[in-house]
Amino acid sequence: MQSMKPQGIAIVVALTVILLLSVVSGLIFTRTMNDLRTSRDNSAMAQAINLARGGAVAASALLSNDVRASLEAIVRSANPSMGGINTSDIWYYGGNGTLPNAATVASRLATLAANLQTSVNSMICSQNFAPDGSGATVQVRIHFTTSPACGQPFPSAAQLPSGYVVDNDNNPATPLTRQVQGYALPYVMVVTASPGTPYQRNVLVQGEYRFLLTNGSFARYALFTNRHRTRSNTGVWFTASTLFDGPVHTNERFRFSFNPWFGGYVTSAGCSNAGASSCSGEISPGAHFGSGNSTTFLSPSQMANPNAPSWTSGGITHAPVFDGNPKVNWQEAFIPMPENAQNQRGAAIVGGLYLNFNVVRLTLYAADASGNRPTCNSSGVCTPATSSYQYIEVCRTAACSGSDRFLYRYGPDGVLYRQQGSTWMVERPSFNGVIFAEGSISNLTGPARSDSNNPNTAPPALASFAQITVANAGSGRNIQIQGDLKYQSPACTGTLARSGSTVTRPTCNNLSADNILGVYSQDGDILLGNGTNTSLQDLTVHGVLMTSRGEVTVQNYSTISPRGSIRLQGGIIQYYYGAFGQFNSSTGQMTAGYARQFTYDPRMQDRAPPFFPTTGVVQVSVATPLSFGQREQVY
Repeated sequence: MQSMKPQGIAIVVALTVILLLSVVSGLIFTRTMNDLRTSRDNSAMAQAINLARGGAVAASALLSNDVRASLEAIVRSANPSMGGINTSDIWYYGGNGTLPNAATVASRLATLAANLQTSVNSMICSQNFAPDGSGATVQVRIHFTTSPACGQPFPSAAQLPSGYVVDNDNNPATPLTRQVQGYALPYVMVVTASPGTPYQRNVLVQGEYRFLLTNGSFARYALFTNRHRTRSNTGVWFTASTLFDGPVHTNERFRFSFNPWFGGYVTSAGCSNAGASSCSGEISPGAHFGSGNSTTFLSPSQMANPNAPSWTSGGITHAPVFDGNPKVNWQEAFIPMPENAQNQRGAAIVGGLYLNFNVVRLTLYAADASGNRPTCNSSGVCTPATSSYQYIEVCRTAACSGSDRFLYRYGPDGVLYRQQGSTWMVERPSFNGVIFAEGSISNLTGPARSDSNNPNTAPPALASFAQITVANAGSGRNIQIQGDLKYQSPACTGTLARSGSTVTRPTCNNLSADNILGVYSQDGDILLGNGTNTSLQDLTVHGVLMTSRGEVTVQNYSTISPRGSIRLQGGIIQYYYGAFGQFNSSTGQMTAGYARQFTYDPRMQDRAPPFFPTTGVVQVSVATPLSFGQREQVY
């Protein structure tokens, strides 16, 4: 046999190497492509699962806000077949025993859950919870019942226990003493997400929707009117300059011109003539729309959209703006005004300050142990920022001296002292914050400004820890606020402002602040200013003002020269709608009195000044979704 030449051997070796390299390269290419596909798949799956988890977070935020509003609308509907509360039972959802009945709780909460389910479906089933512009799709459904939600069945791998009581801090003997009761509605949330690719992931969340129910306080309202008209029977219209960012209610019917703005829940009972304890006229839900001589009344059935009603006449559209949907109820239950001030009087006698005389001046101020008050510059920055004592000065005469002057103080420990000579003697071992006068209070004020034209220079009236309710009773016995009443630690800075269609809300980032002031007159009016042209420019009041039979109004609002604005941080509750000033209808310029510059204190949704009057209507004070974990669901 002839031997192979060296050149042939080299060719064979080269071809073999090339073949091997080709195979290896092919394998590497295939592996690389597989790795790229796997990486792409993993990235898409990671995006999907992250989107699903983000959707769960967004839906939880919805439960804390918009769903809470729907929950409150149901419980306040006074219709047990809908899950509402109109029972006189001790327990809102648990019967009339010493302890709640578990079966009754489960049954009543099941009814509540069924109706809440309908409301939640309308909110979320058509909503894409993905970030705008992402091209992704994130769908959420929440099951409060085992019925289908958003057209999808209840997950077979999930469980939905019955509702139950989770918290109560009372064992009441009568319904009138009910305090806080907490309930839980178990839920199952399913989030389906796709980042815009064929990849999809499902996340299942098992949790409980926990909420606290209380006998609601009037302090929760930014504005409440029993009769939505003045004492002289003139109807009050909300106009384009009307801005309210907290709950607004009337027992009668609202009047809307142009586009007033509301950032909180708006409700009306629809009474044509409200009495103190019930509707003394016909009940016809709806509202008036228009301006001048061109107005109309629309019932909810006549509104094209009851959640965003409008009426056009003469080329002008009158359409109130309700920021959120839905945030309005035209058929709210009538809320009676308090019949007397016995709760406040009794609290003052037992653990507060009871003043059985007319008060010429009542001054509240924060100061140190020596009585030194903070100093505040023109920008409102006060030094020091906190004070160790809350002082209360009571003057029975204008001279305010000798036996006609009473000076008290207390610190964060709540021990109330009264000054006697140069010493401080214990007056109350535990002051409950209520100051009650049987007569008029002619001047409720904080410390004087250092610059009479600049309210920023007024030192704080309430120390950062102080919680006080000033109250009185008696026909014609008024409370007059002549000076600034400011918190040392206000919840909000700034005021509502509107520019075109854009509304800027105040910055309320100090919601843990403790200082709270309530001013309550059972039978008289709450008068603002001193009624003369020396009334303070831009009077500043932090607190909730309420009169059960009168009005909150500027004294002599139609005759005093323009004095700027009433800068209120809190709310107003009144029998009649009190006037603050007068304006030129052509130019919009103020011609007399004060303008309104209101900021709602959002702390009042869940809190209230001590022994402040309650509505007798149940409210949802806190609603919190609790997640017990989430897992990826495959089905």
